[in-house]
Amino acid sequence: MTQPIQTAAYWDETADAYIVGAEPFTAQFCRDAVALAEIETGMSLLDIATGPGALALAAAAEGAQVTAIDFSATMIDRLAGRSDGLAITARQTNGQALDLSSDSFDRVCSVFGVPLFPDWRAGLAEMARVLRPGGLAVLGVAANPYGFGPNQLLAEARLALWPDIAIDMDMPGMMALHEGDCIIAACEAAGQAHVTLHSRTHDIVLPAGILTHDSAMIGSNPLIAGLSESERRAVIAQAQTMLDPWRDGDLIRMPGKAHLAVATKPGNKGRAAA
Repeated sequence: MTQPIQTAAYWDETADAYIVGAEPFTAQFCRDAVALAEIETGMSLLDIATGPGALALAAAAEGAQVTAIDFSATMIDRLAGRSDGLAITARQTNGQALDLSSDSFDRVCSVFGVPLFPDWRAGLAEMARVLRPGGLAVLGVAANPYGFGPNQLLAEARLALWPDIAIDMDMPGMMALHEGDCIIAACEAAGQAHVTLHSRTHDIVLPAGILTHDSAMIGSNPLIAGLSESERRAVIAQAQTMLDPWRDGDLIRMPGKAHLAVATKPGNKGRAAA
């Protein structure tokens, strides 16, 4: 079943909230991905599931000729409004079935997008298809199957309370692409080679009151939505205790870990045509 977060409508509605609340955190991993991509001036780069464009902007600043795609029209509009004067072409299209030529980009990147795809294997295959032989692909994924911030915290609280009860968020890509060996195997199955894994950790900054019942991030969170009221309260109380080491005045600075897989497409090297 398709989850709301896997739909364009969800991201259209939450684009501005994402820019304010989440992008300062996720953009750090986007910059890590750009550094690992080893960009040279004039290289062509495709950013899949660009969102509001943190990776695209960072890559263009390094001299790449960027094509940035997302299935959310609002996200593409936001990127277009931020990219004046930069070599960025922003397009609305589906990362599971790119309307782009094979072997056409020197670099292909996607940070936190592919694991959310309903058909994540198609997303990985498309990354490999449009990458030129000898080019580099960089894939960013969370180092746990639940995501970051409130999601990660609530999941860890549930597991602390009920360690024998598995959590199923019905997100196959997140489940498949959070452990090192599985990420490498998936990239290789999609047609990539020489896959190396690089782990990075950055803080996500949250308001200290993030775990109140009426918080927008908590009240409808799928990790507790199906629980009874007493169970919800137990999870939130456990999560509050777990937050204590990360309190910084009125803020929570919670570490989030991600894996960045860097891979090469087999074949002869040669710059893609501009």
